[in-house]
Amino acid sequence: MSSFMPLWLTQIRAARRVSVPLIAVTTSDPAHCIRTILASILRNSDQPPPILKWDFVNGILAHNEAGQDALGKGDSTHDPFATIRPQDALSMARQFPQGTILFFQNAHRFIHHEVVAQSMWNLRDQFKQNQRMLILLAPSISIPEELRHDILIVDEPLPTPKDLQEIVCDQYIAADLEAPDPQTLTLAVDAVRGLASFSAEQITAMCLTKKGVDLSRLWDRKRQLIESTPGLTVWGGSERFADIGGVLAIKTFISQLLTGNAPPRSIVFIDEIEKAMAGTSGQAHDTSGIAQAFHGMLLTYMQNTNATGMLFVGPPGTSKSLVAKAAGNEANIPTIALDLGSMKDSLVGSSESNLRQALKVISAVSDDATLFLATCNSLQALSPELRRRFTLGIMYFDLPSAEERSAIWRIYLSQYQLEDSTLPNDNGWTGSEIRQCCDLAWRLRCSVTEAARYIVPIAQSAAEQIKLLRSQANGRFLSANYPGPYRFDDHAVSANEIHSRTITLPD
Repeated sequence: MSSFMPLWLTQIRAARRVSVPLIAVTTSDPAHCIRTILASILRNSDQPPPILKWDFVNGILAHNEAGQDALGKGDSTHDPFATIRPQDALSMARQFPQGTILFFQNAHRFIHHEVVAQSMWNLRDQFKQNQRMLILLAPSISIPEELRHDILIVDEPLPTPKDLQEIVCDQYIAADLEAPDPQTLTLAVDAVRGLASFSAEQITAMCLTKKGVDLSRLWDRKRQLIESTPGLTVWGGSERFADIGGVLAIKTFISQLLTGNAPPRSIVFIDEIEKAMAGTSGQAHDTSGIAQAFHGMLLTYMQNTNATGMLFVGPPGTSKSLVAKAAGNEANIPTIALDLGSMKDSLVGSSESNLRQALKVISAVSDDATLFLATCNSLQALSPELRRRFTLGIMYFDLPSAEERSAIWRIYLSQYQLEDSTLPNDNGWTGSEIRQCCDLAWRLRCSVTEAARYIVPIAQSAAEQIKLLRSQANGRFLSANYPGPYRFDDHAVSANEIHSRTITLPD
């Protein structure tokens, strides 16, 4: 082990030194976690302490010779199956000798049982007296109220890029392949960044060929594992900025960010963030406490990781989500959709654990270089503190101008392989409505003018809401359509109205 010691291991060593009796370690790989902890604690130890492990299938088992002696002293006729029930294992733990370390696996499954929580609390003072330690292992954990002040929580981070380099190189050696060149190694590490050690090992091994690692398959496997985290999905679309008509200012701005001095390693997309944050304050107060918990965790995370981000505000269908989804493809980095609503559970602690685990994966995938892009239809539900975390500003997406609508028509007429056509009266149409019209024309085998009879633009169905949004954005938000602050001018909007025109597609 190198001289550098990660913070989480330093915390455990310090806890061991001062005889902290109860510790919970959140880990994505319990076996690797146990090996790492023991290597750190025992590296300068002449006489290893008793090491024991418990799980619900095997009961208590010895991990070393001193642990075997401890089991013999505790019960000369020790039967591991007699300690399968967690309360029986914890009761037996009271008899273990000085310095014993007992690893309790999958603790999140049992800690909320009354008898288990009480059994753990009963060990606190006894273990404190002679440097015994109960280490609870779990992928994420919420501590019951009666133990909240007695258990030290330590978070084992996912492997660092240096750790992943070693894992990839080890797999090449195991497959009897020449070491990867620096560029391939860097790309392979990027592809497995955010995975636990065991997952990274297995996925790399499965994606090796005689010519080396198959990076495409590596990314596919990684997407599958990221999406096994509640609330996370990796956007799989192929959209690029060239496929989006209009909103030139925001496309230019994000393109510069992606190639600037501090480019992000991942895009985190939160759709309709106001719905997840609704109830954090005001009259619609969330009595469950989940919204407040999410609000606090997101504030803390974005501040601690120095995350940047933008809020996208505007009527539905104005390319807010499309720009966010296409941003990752522009830089060949993952766009991770963070669905806060799907993380909510009936228990506040479980909801917090889901979000904590998701943010942990995001941190590892991006190496804490994340660009948050969140759409929002109403800023009233967002606190000023949360708005300030989106340090790159609030972008207002207005209804597209006549020139922007022409560009959008060209994209979708070409995409749906429709003939050059006289366009319908598209005053106030959004890009989404233009796409819908082209889709209908293709499905119905009719002209876009005929298909337009089945379109009711949002500019008509939600005219008052759009006027209110424009008034709120006027001079306060940046424009996604043109450089500088958004300016609302009724006369300018009216001047964009064109009743019909013919569009010609390039050869």
